[in-house]
Amino acid sequence: MEIPVSLPVTARRSRGGPPWPSTAQHRDGPVVVRRLGFSGFAAAALTALALVGLSGCSSAVNLHDLPPDIAAAKPDITAEQADFVLDANRQGASITAASLDDDLESGTTTCWALKNGGIQLRQLAVDDQNRLLGNSGDALRTKALMAAGIRAFCPDYTDQIAQLKLP
Repeated sequence: MEIPVSLPVTARRSRGGPPWPSTAQHRDGPVVVRRLGFSGFAAAALTALALVGLSGCSSAVNLHDLPPDIAAAKPDITAEQADFVLDANRQGASITAASLDDDLESGTTTCWALKNGGIQLRQLAVDDQNRLLGNSGDALRTKALMAAGIRAFCPDYTDQIAQLKLP
């Protein structure tokens, strides 16, 4: 399914590959886009708006509640971000300092797509064959990040979490 968005597609990377990297190359681009199978122009829009959404958050949080590596890596973490990390960890999607930025992007991008894309969560959480993501490995982790993102960043959409069919 294509999400109609009229933003330019990011140019191909200088190494010649596709504009969206594999998970192993996550520092070069948005992981959630690859995991959710979005087309290039939808991916560019989702990524840009997720980053804008992250930039406006600020709030005091008790760092003692967070895993030590997260607290050390992001001492200015917002309350929403901390809730996201704690919820994702409870669901088994372990967030580390190394994965924090990409995982936050996954959560905020999910919310942006629900708020602005005119779609349901079941339409986002699909693989390349447009089937609902499975309940093991990276697919389960992605679904757990989506659910945690909804609870932390856009709680008005929590009724859609059941569409993920989490175990």
